Amino acid sequence: MDEPGLQYPGEALRSWLRQFAKTPLAEPTLKLLVVLADTVFFASLGREEGEATRVRIAYHAQGLQGLQAVRETVYVGGQKGKRQAWETLPLEPKSSITDFSVEALVKLAPAAHLPRTAVVVGPREGKLRIQGLARRVEYTEFHAEGEEDVFILHAPEPGHLVVSTQGREVFRYEQGAPVPPGRRVALHDLLFHEDSAVRSALMESCATLVESLPKVQPLMGGNREWYVSNAVQGLIRKMAGLHHGGLIALLPKQHDVERFRTRGKYVLPPEQGSLLRQRLQRFVQARADLINGAWQAEAGKAADEEEDPELKKAAAEHDDKATESDFQALVESIGQFTAVDNALVLGPELEVLCAGYQIAIPRSGPPQVFEARTLQGRPGPHYPISQHGSRHRAAAVFANQHSGAIVFVASQDGPLRCLHRPAGKKKVLLWSLLLTED
Repeated sequence: MDEPGLQYPGEALRSWLRQFAKTPLAEPTLKLLVVLADTVFFASLGREEGEATRVRIAYHAQGLQGLQAVRETVYVGGQKGKRQAWETLPLEPKSSITDFSVEALVKLAPAAHLPRTAVVVGPREGKLRIQGLARRVEYTEFHAEGEEDVFILHAPEPGHLVVSTQGREVFRYEQGAPVPPGRRVALHDLLFHEDSAVRSALMESCATLVESLPKVQPLMGGNREWYVSNAVQGLIRKMAGLHHGGLIALLPKQHDVERFRTRGKYVLPPEQGSLLRQRLQRFVQARADLINGAWQAEAGKAADEEEDPELKKAAAEHDDKATESDFQALVESIGQFTAVDNALVLGPELEVLCAGYQIAIPRSGPPQVFEARTLQGRPGPHYPISQHGSRHRAAAVFANQHSGAIVFVASQDGPLRCLHRPAGKKKVLLWSLLLTED
């Protein structure tokens, strides 16, 4: 890596953080991050049992104990409470197992190849040591106390490095150099922020579904629109997590869906295609029964005083967990269809139409695409979509042909992207997206 313009990832990270970090980091912390970055990078080039190593570590200055001390805010029965943000599994401090090295990471990395799971690294006796495994409880919208001291270093592909803190990517390294953040936006913001053009299009497409959902008292931001956005986010995360590449196309409201049922390679019958929204409705109803009932009990408004309130609450909690589990399992199964070549197509109201839908690219090629400068969709410079493969070109064609549609595309070796032509507009917009660490 002595060629001009190429840097080791650790030194690139040091320079990047000195220039762009909102809060300056102390030199000892920078030195540790340099070591961590280079070790993760070289571990990503290794192979275990013939498979490429996807390494993810969590670093805290106090190691495993520091992670255990991180607390986040949640709503329980309408009241704010605290919970441990990381579930941890300690490892005995045996040097052969816990020495921090490329070889040790290659061996241990498969144990952390689960959602939001990482190998925990921290100082012990003046040296960096592997101290255990940890799984991050799914992020809420609240800032977790102590999360600013946690750094996640992740190698999604061989030779790549991503550094995150507080659930946000702060650095990316590919092909021997840091990747400028440009105008990348968080997937969460694109789907949940009220100013997002994509969220507005999604809510318009799912307007009837949103109205059918019961109103829920505030629970981790859980209004009715939140649950719809969360369902779509689950599909996209599954697609990205497969590391296969994929395409998800969501049609706008009042769109003819029969042509997709006839042309898709794998077609779901209507009763199965509506299963996603049905399970979402059952889940949100169970959540409403639990939360709204808890609020009533708290206010002394229990409707049936003869029935034990604790039993009612336990039954409601069971229904809530069971319906959420059923819904999440279905999201995982549907997201798995993105591993099939061509597009997974969803109609209005989250109706699953087909998988393996081939999008024909005209001889003239894909349409012009413009980088979105803002969540609201203000057009920026022309984006060279033809530099990508057929999947990206197909996504641009679909977005252009179906005004108001939303298309998410993932490649094996690049960031996630969203394409959308707002209703009544002529330009296809593209957002390059950031994922919070899984």
